[in-house]
Order: sequence, then structure tokens, then C-alpha cells
Amino acid sequence: MANIFQKNLNLDPPFIRIMNVIQRYGPIARTDIAQITGLSTSAVSQLVKQLIQKGFLYEDGFNASRGGRRPVLLKMVPDILHIVGVDIGASKLRVVITDFEAKVIKSIVLPTYPEEGKDKTIKKVMDITRKLVRESGISWDSIKGIGIGISGVVDHQKGVCLFWPNVEGWENVPLKKIMEREFGIPVLVDDSARTMALAEHWCGIAKGVDDFIFVNVGIGIGAAIFFHGQLYRGASGTAGELGHTTVEENGPRCSCGNYGCLESLASGPAIARRAREALEEGVISLIDKLSRGDPSRITPELIVEAAKRGDKLAFNLMEKTGEYLGIAIANALNFFNPELVIIGAGVSRAGDLILDPIKRTVKARALETASSKAKIVISKMGDESGALGAAVLILEKILELS
Repeated sequence: MANIFQKNLNLDPPFIRIMNVIQRYGPIARTDIAQITGLSTSAVSQLVKQLIQKGFLYEDGFNASRGGRRPVLLKMVPDILHIVGVDIGASKLRVVITDFEAKVIKSIVLPTYPEEGKDKTIKKVMDITRKLVRESGISWDSIKGIGIGISGVVDHQKGVCLFWPNVEGWENVPLKKIMEREFGIPVLVDDSARTMALAEHWCGIAKGVDDFIFVNVGIGIGAAIFFHGQLYRGASGTAGELGHTTVEENGPRCSCGNYGCLESLASGPAIARRAREALEEGVISLIDKLSRGDPSRITPELIVEAAKRGDKLAFNLMEKTGEYLGIAIANALNFFNPELVIIGAGVSRAGDLILDPIKRTVKARALETASSKAKIVISKMGDESGALGAAVLILEKILELS
């Protein structure tokens, strides 16, 4: 049965089946579509003909000849529709417009200031969305949905932000309902770690990978799990809370109330806190000089800079952070046995400073059968990945197989 996005585009399941294959494998010839779908070549030709007439597909070049005529390749028409993607982070608010191929057409970024309250933040999202669409020159009739990622715990089915850790006033916020009432188009909401993972799956390192885990290491720590090519949300929709797994039994108290959670030890704020504690205890470090003696200026980026300059404290902080992450990732490998783990968001910019201790710890702690098959990498996508992945929430629904 077609969903609301497919109904709005007047796309029946047979059309979706063809377009789904083209999105995954295109540019692709009609004969190859027939082989993948199991449909007859004549049926594929008829469906493709109608999709070309509807403006969704076009012919673009030729495949190598297998004897006889060279097969014509099919691609989706990128500007047949557009999507708005929103990423509401604790420090930055990003909004993008993408085309049907998830290519970012235009984007904007502003500070979030969530402490101003949810009403101001949501109004800011609305205002920026209108501004971006207006400046892009794209008609609102072309916008087929708005996807939203937020750094909180989300009920994806209802489009509700259940709560936003460390930010007051964001309990049970019905983002989907608010935005749909404002703009009159369908809206989907999810956790930003999942939207980042969706971006990776569509056009990043995980394209074509069915089983992988994306670990979002920023102000908080979250994860997204892809299982058999599908995003796994769990029974209550909260799968992937890697940041609230215990990695040090007697560790500091976490925002969730537990002690020794990964997030309380390896998130961006936790790394900065550990640096401040060391300086207060009298440790001599370049971190103090780079921060001009102001503890409030200590950030993960500054610590990484000090580590790259050979500072012992900074290097040890990154090593220990990598070990904490490695413990959690080793457990995840034993549970899910993915073929790929991607480390993304702010702390991932430390590169090998964080990746090397992660890999060493995983090798020491995970089952050899799981760790030997899993590749652990740093994301190559930029800061727009959360907003891009939010747009992909809509694109996935458009191409969803019933």
C-alpha cells in the first residue's frame, strides 16, 4: 500500500519498485532492472515509459555492449522534487534543500541557543526554512516533505521529541504536528544520529553496506544501527543509545542518572571537563596556554590541537577517550556483528588520535570473529550530514517498498 508521500506523487507500488532499483544501482539499463526485480523486460519497459512521461526518469548515455545494441541507461530526474532537511543540534541549527538524488541545492547554518526555549527555537526553524526556500527560487509546490533530525530522544512514529538531554523544556514536543500545521506538507522527525547514518547509507561510506553502526560523538554520544539494509529503531524506538552504556563502573554521574556512562566520559563536554580537572590538579600542559588560562575556553578542538603539537596531557586525554569508545564499540560488535563502524560528528575530527586507540581497544576486547570482519573508519561527510540525512528520511519514504 502506498504511503502519503507516494500518494501525493501519484506513484503506485510498481513504479516505486523500478525507482528504488534505479536509486540503488543507477544509472542502469532496463534489462538489468528486469533481472534485479524479476519482472519481464516488457513490463519494465512499460513502467519506465510511464515514469519518463511523468517526468521522474530520463535516458542518459549507454552501457557497454554485450553483443548487439548498447543498452540505454536510466537515471532519475533530480529536480522533479525537492526536500527540506533540518538538523537541530545543541550548538548549531542547519537547514538544507536537496533534490531527488539527495544533492544539497542550498543550505544555511545559525547558532541554535536551545536555552532560549523550545518556542523560540522552533520559530527560528520555521523562519529559516521559509528564508531558504525563498532564496533558493524553488517553488513550495516542489517541496514534498520536511525531515527533521534533533539531538534528543525521539518517538519517530509520532514525530515527538520525548526529551533533549541537558536542555530544559523539550519534553514531549510534537515537532511533526507543529511543522505540518505551519507548512501544510508531510514532516518526519528522528534522532540526529540516525539521520547522519541515513546520509552515510545514501551517499557516504556506507552506500551499499547492509549492516553497519554509525557512532555520533559530539556534545552527546548516540548511535544508529543498520541491520539488513534497514534502520533499526527497536521496540520502543530508542535503539542506539550507545552513550548510556556503562564503560567505567565508578565513573562520573551522567545526565541520565547512571554512573560511568560512555557519554559522561567520552563526549565533547566530558573531554573538556577531564582536561580542566587535570589542570586544576596542577598538570602542566599546552592546553592552559592555548586557552589563555581560561578554563571556559577549553574545547575538544583545542585539546586535539594541543595533542597534535605533542602535548602529553592532551594526547593522553584522546587516548583514554578512544579506549572508552573502543569498549562500547567492542560490545556493539559482539552484539550486532556489523561489517562497518563509522565514527562521526565533532570528536571524530581528531582523526587517528581517536581512531588508533579505538581500534586497539576493539581488537583487545571484541570477539575475534566479530572484530576481524568489521572495518572502523572516520566519516568523510561534512557538517551538513545531519540535515542531509533528515531530507533522506523523506526520500526513503518516497521510495519505500510496500
